Amino acid sequence: MRLADPWFLAVLLALLPMWWFYRRRRPAVRFSSLSPFGALRRSRLTRLRHLPFFLRCLAVALLVFALARPQQGNAHTKRTAEGLDIALILDTSRSMEARDYVIDGARPTRLAVVKRVVSDFIRERPDDRIGMVVFGTEAFTQAPLTLDHDVLQRFLTHVKIGMAGDATAIGDGLGAAVNRLKKLAAKSKVAILLTDGGNTAGRVDPLAAAEAAKAMGVKVYTIGVGTDGEVQVVVNGQVETQKADVDEGLLKKISAMTGGRYFRAADTETLVKVYATIDKLEKRQIKVESFARYEERYGLYAAVAAGFVLAELLLGLSRLRRIP
Repeated sequence: MRLADPWFLAVLLALLPMWWFYRRRRPAVRFSSLSPFGALRRSRLTRLRHLPFFLRCLAVALLVFALARPQQGNAHTKRTAEGLDIALILDTSRSMEARDYVIDGARPTRLAVVKRVVSDFIRERPDDRIGMVVFGTEAFTQAPLTLDHDVLQRFLTHVKIGMAGDATAIGDGLGAAVNRLKKLAAKSKVAILLTDGGNTAGRVDPLAAAEAAKAMGVKVYTIGVGTDGEVQVVVNGQVETQKADVDEGLLKKISAMTGGRYFRAADTETLVKVYATIDKLEKRQIKVESFARYEERYGLYAAVAAGFVLAELLLGLSRLRRIP
């Protein structure tokens, strides 16, 4: 329900002077004293003496409401989203077992923190097709690009350290993602490559994979994770100390060649901000169209107002007639 001309409601203020004049009117017949009538009981009709005026006020209010043109109908909104194709490339090498990130007061592995942040990123982009590639010594597709993000989230929970080997094949990981994205006809294709090391394995040169990404129109964002300096990593049940070896030069080259950006995430808070920044940089196009159909309903209120006017006239000329 809506009012097409709501400014007509201002006329309702006319009811105030109507009430004032009604209360201030003088009687047509005067008596020197009404004390002789004090013992008489008031009849029901006497109690209803103000009813005609009340009906008149209701009629005026309804007529004003009718002038405001009440309308009833349905409004529909059509939302069309043109999403992106995004490939998440996650490092699952043994070094991702380092516990240098802090989250909720605990020190989980790097990969556990990354999975939590990536899960939030997926949840924030419901209109995008998102897939996942994991890499270590080798690389493979953990989840094909899909709009079914519930399935994608389940695939993410199964990502484990060492599932693709202990080394770091950055080129193979990027190459696998580009191979997935090239088969799709999306206007915008994005790859987000996350690693905590340098390229130590694989058959594909990382810069050659970056060239392929550029040729296919794939923009690559690269993220180097892990704190600077030495960190402790559990290897075969033994705690070993390793030095951070993120190849920032390589990651910067990959992102620069493809029109993306490089980010360094040395702590949990920065990692969260990195994915939030990428989310803002890669905007999806959303079109919203509204459709509305309304039918006039003023006739109903005008008819009821006419009924009240008729009732006032009938009562005023019969049982509740006033003299003069």
